[in-house]
Amino acid sequence: MKVTGMNSAQLVGKLYDSTNAGNQKVDDENSLASLLTSNMTANNPAMAKLAAKAQQQDFYKKALSAADSSQDLLQRLQDQKAGLFEKIKDASDEVSEEKYISEAKAAIMDYVSAYNRLITNLSEAGGKTNKNFLSDLNQLYGENQDELGALGITKLEDGTLDLDTFTLELANAEDLEAAFGAASDYGAKSSDFMQKISEKTASTVDSMMIYSAAYSNSGSYSQYDYLKGIYDLKA
Repeated sequence: MKVTGMNSAQLVGKLYDSTNAGNQKVDDENSLASLLTSNMTANNPAMAKLAAKAQQQDFYKKALSAADSSQDLLQRLQDQKAGLFEKIKDASDEVSEEKYISEAKAAIMDYVSAYNRLITNLSEAGGKTNKNFLSDLNQLYGENQDELGALGITKLEDGTLDLDTFTLELANAEDLEAAFGAASDYGAKSSDFMQKISEKTASTVDSMMIYSAAYSNSGSYSQYDYLKGIYDLKA
């Protein structure tokens, strides 16, 4: 039995016929799931596509959180008035200087963790835009691998970063700023990339929430629950 955009009343009839015939296997083309899926797709393929896309919301939300965290950490390092690199330069004594250097190293460690969450979730979400972001970030690393390598930061095959904390601990303030300072190539471009990724991902999350709400309010979910109740009574 092939379903080609029948209305709810027709679908109910098909479900009764299917149930009475004993066709209740999950993988049966006449099963409840099969009938509802075929009917929904035939009636509104665009809505079905949006519903599938809405299921990716979690990856995008995590990517957005990671991009925002990365941007915040870069700002904490680079801010011209209250950034850690400025505090290191303005430190009045060695104790204060070492304190700010330690805080900068901790911020870089946190950045690597946030960066890796971003890479993972952009990869999981997929799509042309995300692939372009991943490509840009990989290229940026390649252009600055010497400066990052001096801090013990290397790139793994999946695009995430690996951090040798021992090497980072031995790095001096000049090495830190050379890699992550506002005037450095990686520091400036990564901050710009994180802002673009955050803005684009936030827009995508908003769209997905609209898609999800539209799909839910379209009647597909309520129709499914109603028909499932009928099916369960007959089963």
